[in-house]
Amino acid sequence: MRTFFVLLGLLLTQGSYAKEGFSVSLGLGGGFWSLSQDDLASELAKLSPPQTDYRLLTDELSDGMALRLSMAYNIKGYASVELGVTGHGWNLDDSVTLGGSGSLALVAHFHPLEFFLPERDFDATVFLGGGYVIVGGGHDTDHSRGLDGGVLECGFTGEYYFTKWFSLGAQVRFAVPFFSRWFVDWKHDVDYSLDSSPSALFTSVLVTTTFHFVPG
Repeated sequence: MRTFFVLLGLLLTQGSYAKEGFSVSLGLGGGFWSLSQDDLASELAKLSPPQTDYRLLTDELSDGMALRLSMAYNIKGYASVELGVTGHGWNLDDSVTLGGSGSLALVAHFHPLEFFLPERDFDATVFLGGGYVIVGGGHDTDHSRGLDGGVLECGFTGEYYFTKWFSLGAQVRFAVPFFSRWFVDWKHDVDYSLDSSPSALFTSVLVTTTFHFVPG
């Protein structure tokens, strides 16, 4: 038993922040939507024919569970590139009012602590990037309503390295959508192009588990 604890102690103290290599991360937490109903109504009124069913989406749009899966590559400890998908859902136990959203984004992380504390067991980053986002819900018979378009992502992360290959952390992500389409009928591809995007923000707060694949 003593040998086991000695080996465990060596394992937990042998490594620190992994400065190079791939990583795979899984995040779990909450997602919080803010979508301006007035802005959406104004944009839909410009369409031909005008759309007046925006409340089917905005009245049901709600906070809920968020999941994230991502892959990243760390470059010499100073920067990393991450590709990830974030999913979010609400009213998942009700087929009439359920809804959800998803985004796929490529972001670049900056690791400022590498300049001041090169030998450490923790890390913090700020990041910026963009990609694609979609949100839908608010069922009307066989139809639902939704929006999609581009998205700008930014935020910050923090994590503690138990070993070079394993870390636990937390992150806050802000996604600013630039919606370009309004969906009325997904099944029959009934959608309308928007002149401009209604104001919206999606915030996710996640606890993350990350596995690092360190060269050598």
